[in-house]
Amino acid sequence: MGGKASKVLAETTLVKCNTHGDGSKFPVICATPTDEPIEGLNGDKENCYKLGGKDVVSFKVITQLGIKLKHTRILDSEGKNRAYIISKSGLATGQTIVLKKLPNYEGQEPVDPEMLHKNGIDRDLKLYNFAKIESKKTGLSTCVAKYSIVVGKESGEDGKDEYKLLYVAEKLSSMGFHCIVRTPGGDAVATADQTGATCDTNVNVAEGVDLAAVLLTAKKTYHGDATTAGALAGAGVV
Repeated sequence: MGGKASKVLAETTLVKCNTHGDGSKFPVICATPTDEPIEGLNGDKENCYKLGGKDVVSFKVITQLGIKLKHTRILDSEGKNRAYIISKSGLATGQTIVLKKLPNYEGQEPVDPEMLHKNGIDRDLKLYNFAKIESKKTGLSTCVAKYSIVVGKESGEDGKDEYKLLYVAEKLSSMGFHCIVRTPGGDAVATADQTGATCDTNVNVAEGVDLAAVLLTAKKTYHGDATTAGALAGAGVV
């Protein structure tokens, strides 16, 4: 079912990622950058990624009446909530924001509390833009998703958050799911594939990556988390 795409993944060599340093250069979503390469990380249909049977990171979908997606929460290996995800998608494009409780720079303004409320998050909770993912279909079975992190504020009194591109995920042409995540410079830092009858995803990552970020970016080349058209209004990214 994978054909050429499976061969491409098998021949892809992952390279140590130096983007984050120890995590102080560009912060990561959960904990610290991976301290060694990881092979055989398994993601199940509930979006929980395990290694050796132990939870590593999870994406918990929060719904309304069990149907309408409101938002997703990123949980670490201990089940602690580390970030919130709000997404919208159209026929060919998608946009996702990652929100955290601490600002990325001094003077960063929290997002609109009404936007949080509309997406099932307590309006009294102060959350800040941490990162965004922009995805675009490039063919019938191909897609590219780009992960960018907030690094400051654009110039001018009404300047919006300024972003820096850190990862680019590409879904390869195939009947299944085959994806490579690279740095902007082209180094491969993660691969993911889903080729069997199950919904499980097999992931390999390099040393030094933001694990939650590369998992989420790869996921966004395959799954469109559609919400309401105005889901991101008030976050300063639309």
